[in-house]
Amino acid sequence: MATARLGANSTAQMRDIHLKVDHSSLPGPHKFCLAQRIPRRFHLLAAKCFWGILLILTCSPSLGLSQGLAYEHRRTLMPWEIHILTVDPTQYRVVAERATGKGLGRETVSSMAKRRNAVAAINGGFFRIGGKFDGEPVGILKVDDRWYSDPGLPRAALGWNLDQTWMAIDRLLMDWQVRIGELTYPVDGINRVRGATETLLFTAAFNATTLAGGGGCEVAVWPSGRRQVFREGNASIPEEGFVVSFGSRSGIDVAEVPPGAPVEVTYRFRSETGQADADEEWKRADFIVGGTPILLRNGQLMGQYEAEKVKESFITTRHPRTAVCRTSQGSWIFVVVDGRRPQTSVGMTLDELAGLMLELGCEDAMNLDGGGSSTFYLYGSVVNLPSDVLGERPVSDAILILNPDTE
Repeated sequence: MATARLGANSTAQMRDIHLKVDHSSLPGPHKFCLAQRIPRRFHLLAAKCFWGILLILTCSPSLGLSQGLAYEHRRTLMPWEIHILTVDPTQYRVVAERATGKGLGRETVSSMAKRRNAVAAINGGFFRIGGKFDGEPVGILKVDDRWYSDPGLPRAALGWNLDQTWMAIDRLLMDWQVRIGELTYPVDGINRVRGATETLLFTAAFNATTLAGGGGCEVAVWPSGRRQVFREGNASIPEEGFVVSFGSRSGIDVAEVPPGAPVEVTYRFRSETGQADADEEWKRADFIVGGTPILLRNGQLMGQYEAEKVKESFITTRHPRTAVCRTSQGSWIFVVVDGRRPQTSVGMTLDELAGLMLELGCEDAMNLDGGGSSTFYLYGSVVNLPSDVLGERPVSDAILILNPDTE
C-alpha cells in the first residue's frame, strides 16, 4: 500500500500513483474463485468469502488528504477500478445539491461541486432523461426545506441533518394530504407527471408551472390564503405557495371547495422495513436523497432487492455503481466503481457491491444512481472514468462534501 498526505492541488499527483502486481506470482486458486459462476442463492454468502480473498489481490493507493478525509483508489484483478472516500462528518459538512438549483434540468457533478466550492462530490439519485421533464428526480429528494420529489416506490432513502449529528438509511414511502376547510384530499405524489386519476401537489421547487396537460383542474394557493382555479392545466406555481392538481378522472369537484377556507398540507413517512418511529425520525432530515436498493442494514447483507421493485437485470448485471454508507464509528464512506470498460473495470453486480461495502466496515449502505451517472469528484477534478462516450453525464442531484466554513 502506498501512502501520501496531499494538499488541495494534488489531483495530478494522485492520478500518477500506480502500483503494479505480477499476476503470475499469485497463487493458483484465485483464478477459480474469480471466474466461477455462483448460483444466485449463494451470491451473498459468496460475497463475504470473495472480498476476503480479493483483499490479497488488490493494488490500493491510500491517500490521507487532510484530517477527517481519506481517499483510496483500488485496482483489482477482476478488473475493477474502485474509488473510496471516507469522511469524518465532525470535520466536514455533507450536503445535497440540486442541479441548477431548480426542480427540472440537469448539471454535471463537477459543475455543482465547483459552484459550491466542494472538496469532493458524488452523483446522487435516479432521474428522468429527455422531454419536458428532463432531470426530474425519480425517487425522494429534499434539499434544506425544499421538497423536489417524494418516493413513488418503496425504495432506499438516505437522510441526514444540517449539523451532521443524525444520518439514516431506510426504505420509505410517504403519505401526503391537503386539507381545505373541512375537506381532506389524499395526494398521490408531488412534482411529477400527473395521471388522469391522480391528485398531485406542485411546489415552486419544481418549476414555474405544473406542466400538467389539459383536463382536470388545478388550484393555486398563496401563503396569504388567496386561491385561483385553473381549468386548462399548466397552472403557475406561487413562489411561496403550491398548486393542488386534480386529474380529469380523480373524482374531485373543486366547486365544493368553500372560498376563503384555510389550506393545510401535511405529510408523514412510512418505513417499509418496520421502523416504528419513522415519521418522527425522518422529519429531522434537512437532506434526503433517494436510491435503490438498500445493500446493508445493521451490518448485515440485505439481499432481498426485489422488495424495492427493481429488475433482475439491474441486480445481476455488472454496471458502474455509486454507493454510500455510514460506519459504526459515524464516518461516511462514498464509493464509485467504474464499469463498462472490459480492459480496466467491468462494473459490479449489486451482490458484489454489497460485499465491498461490508468489507469496508459499513453498518448501513445503499446504492445510488449508477451507469453513466457514476461520478467521483475530488479537489477540482473528476478522478474516475465515467462510462458515457461523451464523458461526464449531467445528473439531477449530487452529494457534496464541504469545508465547515463553506457556505
